[in-house]
Amino acid sequence: MEIRRLQHIKGGSFTLSLPKEWVEMRKLKRGEEIAVFDEEDGSLRLYPIKMEREEPVEVVLTLEDFPEIRALEYCVGTYYIQGSSKISIKSNKMIPADVKKRLKLLRMDLPGVEVAEERADAISFHAIIDPAAFLLESLIEKTSSFSRHLQEDAVRSILDHDFQLAKEVIERSKEALRHYRMAIRQVALASFSKTVARKVGVKDCRECVTFALIARDLNRLVYHSSSIAKQYLTLEDKAKISRETLDAIDDISSIVLEMQRDAVQAFLKKDVMLAIATMGKMSDVRQKEERLLTAILKKVKDADIAVALSHVARDLRRIAGYSVAIADDAMNRTLAPTP
Repeated sequence: MEIRRLQHIKGGSFTLSLPKEWVEMRKLKRGEEIAVFDEEDGSLRLYPIKMEREEPVEVVLTLEDFPEIRALEYCVGTYYIQGSSKISIKSNKMIPADVKKRLKLLRMDLPGVEVAEERADAISFHAIIDPAAFLLESLIEKTSSFSRHLQEDAVRSILDHDFQLAKEVIERSKEALRHYRMAIRQVALASFSKTVARKVGVKDCRECVTFALIARDLNRLVYHSSSIAKQYLTLEDKAKISRETLDAIDDISSIVLEMQRDAVQAFLKKDVMLAIATMGKMSDVRQKEERLLTAILKKVKDADIAVALSHVARDLRRIAGYSVAIADDAMNRTLAPTP
């Protein structure tokens, strides 16, 4: 640490000289603009305006290091989520056409990714998306909307005996997963750079953690909504479900939908009371789930139907549980001590 004296100059302003090594390292010249940020801890942060443009983060992977293409796909997706702007795959020989085809399909799963370069022995992907175009709160709200509609339609497919709707829900869940990946990427980029953090609406590192938590919890909501539809598809050649059981499922789902909506709103609006109210509904969901499971065991004679409906009840309860987790995320975001 270096200590420098504050100077008072004519006109009432104050100046402080910058370390010569710091200026030379960043190749700054006289007259260049320096941004000054007043941090919450009372410190000042200096940032050369010409460095505002973020340096690209490139990763190079060697095909031969991955005996299975699935492992390579997973690594490409993870590097994307962790903020890489360019991901290159190289080989010691020609990359087979079927491998390249599978790698190119990753563009469907990773928003903003395009093929930038391609040779016989290499392929490169660029993430051309601007982080500033997607505020984290907006991404959270959109992912939440996707999740609620998925749950609503998954349950609707059961109530209306609509297997086509169940299949559509499963397909639509893939789009919700794209939103999740984008949200986590934004969180990762914000954790690397305070400049990006400001652009995407993140105040500090602590808030960055809460955004990562809610993105993860929303992804679990999507998973269990999709699971409800998958469970119902196993009953395609089975008899219809009794009205009493359908009404019980609908009743639980209505409460869980409210929990989803209120938990996310509590996070976005920093509403502690709404978060606490959401948590309080969990006991009601558990009681209704227990009654439904008891009724299924007593009244549903077909074992396959009984198992599938039990899984549906479990998925609804788990959606409620992750809604409580989101309410907890809201509490952690809101009730932060200030220095």
